[in-house]
Amino acid sequence: MVRPVTSAVGSGLAAAFGAAARLRRGRPLHPAGRLFEAELRLHGTSRHWGAPFLDQRMELHGLARLSRAAGLPPPLPDILGLALRWHQEGADAELLLATTGHTPLGRRLLRPATAWAPGLYGSLFPYAVAGRRVWLAALPQADRPLPARFGPLTRAAEAAPLLFDLLVAGRTGPWHIFGQVGLVAPAMRDAELPTRFDPTRHPIPGLRPAGWGQRVRGAAYAAAQRTPERAAAKAGIIR
Repeated sequence: MVRPVTSAVGSGLAAAFGAAARLRRGRPLHPAGRLFEAELRLHGTSRHWGAPFLDQRMELHGLARLSRAAGLPPPLPDILGLALRWHQEGADAELLLATTGHTPLGRRLLRPATAWAPGLYGSLFPYAVAGRRVWLAALPQADRPLPARFGPLTRAAEAAPLLFDLLVAGRTGPWHIFGQVGLVAPAMRDAELPTRFDPTRHPIPGLRPAGWGQRVRGAAYAAAQRTPERAAAKAGIIR
């Protein structure tokens, strides 16, 4: 019974996201953002999780995007997003994070925010690895608030790389730091580097998107990106 309901919800969201994309002539969510080069330095934890991304020492390079989900004007609160893409084991891998709570319950709930930092960017939905489910997150290393506006974000990155601890947690219990990611200036506008992210098409090696939420999200993303992505791909600008 769960799978038919999930399929129905996914179909409904796909239709809604597709319609919103057509109306906005682009992204239905996270319409504007800033892109940065991303440097990931992973070191693992004292616990073995069962995936190279969480367990092994490695340095990875890629792309990051910070954005506001609804595109509401500051200083109104919004769901803030951190998207990451890197190259691992011969393919692109992607991770989408958004502002959530810290606790075992809170990490399953979106949380509007007024600042890029402090705060927590969580995966919201779990990943399956070695017979268990885990959640991923990024925690800004900030000694002062950074307002969720693009001007201050750009200036902060120009002064020094924006650093985030990368975290993993199980269903319950604390977060564990398994690495860091640095966002490196210059900040690029979407028009300079049109980029779409879809973690269901570009999974992290050894980590399988799990649960009904991941399945629903996959259908919604595919519908939202279908028309704009095809048009942009013909122009040779989608990456």
